[in-house]
Amino acid sequence: MPVERGYTVAITRSPPVKIELFNKVKIVEDYYNYFPPVHVYRSLELLLRYVPQEHLRGLRQITLTNSEQLQSRRKGKITSEKRRFRPAECLGLYGGGYITLIMDRIFEPYPEMFLLFPIFKTHAIGEILYHEIGHHIHQMQEPGFRDRKEQVADEWSDKLMRMFLRKRYWYLAPIRSALRPLWPLISRIEAKLDEVPPDKEPQR
Repeated sequence: MPVERGYTVAITRSPPVKIELFNKVKIVEDYYNYFPPVHVYRSLELLLRYVPQEHLRGLRQITLTNSEQLQSRRKGKITSEKRRFRPAECLGLYGGGYITLIMDRIFEPYPEMFLLFPIFKTHAIGEILYHEIGHHIHQMQEPGFRDRKEQVADEWSDKLMRMFLRKRYWYLAPIRSALRPLWPLISRIEAKLDEVPPDKEPQR
């Protein structure tokens, strides 16, 4: 797949803003007082490579930032499905062809040692990236009234992640098959971990 790439560094507060292009989608890294524990751009580029091109049509920009930077730039609260929260409390945001990923929030649950393994790092980023791309697909397919936005985004996230893992990590298929009987137990454990109070739950 041909990739159109460019690179710009703008002088700003540490670290500098980085801007690259992936198939006409602008990717911006813009942090304040924060350096991701691992390189993020290559994983993002890899994840985008496995998304069908028709689903990226109309996607203009993906911004990688951190909660402190976002809090300084986006004041107030936003509403999603009758819930109000501050943008800096989210894991990711989508609106009008623009995706924002809050990297410190995304990486927070993971031990740094795990993120050194490409499959764990890419999965952590991809879970949120694909959720926001799911919002984009939903908006492009149903530009008017759209119901069940978060549910639809979750469904697309699962679908895109399965596609990515199947194509990129095909050699792990035997291991996944061997672990298949344990999936119900793993799902129950994840459900227990997800049972956090609403005021503590990060948004996507």
